[in-house]
Amino acid sequence: MRFGERLRNLREDNDETQREIGDLIFVSHKMISDYERGIHFPRDERVIITLAEHFGVSIDYLFGVSDMQNSEKENELIKKYNTLTPDQKNEVLDFINFLIYKNEKKEDN
Repeated sequence: MRFGERLRNLREDNDETQREIGDLIFVSHKMISDYERGIHFPRDERVIITLAEHFGVSIDYLFGVSDMQNSEKENELIKKYNTLTPDQKNEVLDFINFLIYKNEKKEDN
């Protein structure tokens, strides 16, 4: 999915108008329409960051690099994970793998 499609879907999911998004990033609603139709693309890094933060998604999601929307809880988890030592990160990954294994076993029964 392209940037414009993601932008339109996120905007519509939030029940926001093109004018509201334009006001947020200081461009016209026509420019938002052009973004959504793939005619133009934001070149300003701050605009891209503002949109991602506003919608609570990663920049990778906004650009279509990833299909995973990072919710606020996921972002908080990532921030906390990044403060851990390498050994602690390995423990977290081991625990996640354990939970996945446990869940798979439960589904098999």
